[in-house]
Amino acid sequence: MISQSNKQGWRNPWMLGFAAIVLCGVLVNVYLLWSVMRTPVRLLDDVYSVKNHDKQDAKWVQQQAGRSTLGWQARLRSPQQLQGESQAPESAARFVLAASPATIRLELNDRDGKPVQGGQVAMTAQWPGNAAHDFSATLYEIAGGLYEGRLDFPRPGNWDVLIKVQQDGRLFEMEQKVSVGLPR
Repeated sequence: MISQSNKQGWRNPWMLGFAAIVLCGVLVNVYLLWSVMRTPVRLLDDVYSVKNHDKQDAKWVQQQAGRSTLGWQARLRSPQQLQGESQAPESAARFVLAASPATIRLELNDRDGKPVQGGQVAMTAQWPGNAAHDFSATLYEIAGGLYEGRLDFPRPGNWDVLIKVQQDGRLFEMEQKVSVGLPR
């Protein structure tokens, strides 16, 4: 007979198995929560957080407005570049490199198609999972509106690259997703 005073029901193997499964689920969720709080998701801008989300969105809108006001056109190229998938979604890396270090060339023209000369170009490459792999490089002007530099990616995979160009007090920023595949 089963009653509330009978404690043998808790010793049933099915009940013990069910309790073990529930305990494992709770422990996995606690570990995932601890892991998320210990290593927050990184975006291109390190000061981005949920608390100042509105400020960063306003900054991004202002940056896009400034970029469209300048009307500069930038094109990134590399001799080690492979053709990306043209049907790939917008979030996928369409700029694919097959070597590291890779030579990167930035063609920069104003709204009339004339080369932008005398700019200081800095590139910051960020590995989304670990800030220890992040690095910066400078591109130097080799011809009118053509800037070149070498980027030494420490590991293959998808990288976020932020390009900043300053010229005569004007700032131009653009982001590029880059996929790096090292030859074996």
